Amino acid sequence: MEIYLVFVDAVLNSNKFWSAKVSGNNLTVEWGRIGYNSQQKIHFCSSHQQAVAKFNHIVTEKKAKGYRESQPQMDSSDVSEIRRAIQLLDILRPYVANRNFNDK
Repeated sequence: MEIYLVFVDAVLNSNKFWSAKVSGNNLTVEWGRIGYNSQQKIHFCSSHQQAVAKFNHIVTEKKAKGYRESQPQMDSSDVSEIRRAIQLLDILRPYVANRNFNDK
């Protein structure tokens, strides 16, 4: 059982992910900004059922905060495309924040 969630907000410059995987009695979570080094934590549970319950609880919390299901990055070649997308979002951010949608 595993899931990959993303949270993207161009105005707030937020582009992050959160993933989780249940393996046996353990729940491994990983999170961070997309395209950068991530952090990881392993939750050691007393049973597989407890690990699944913790997984479901945290996934529900993340989705309530605006995270949406997605697919993990396929390989590191995608990182340059993500960085270019972030650069474009940085250019567009002031226009969106000021609601300046002129054709220019």
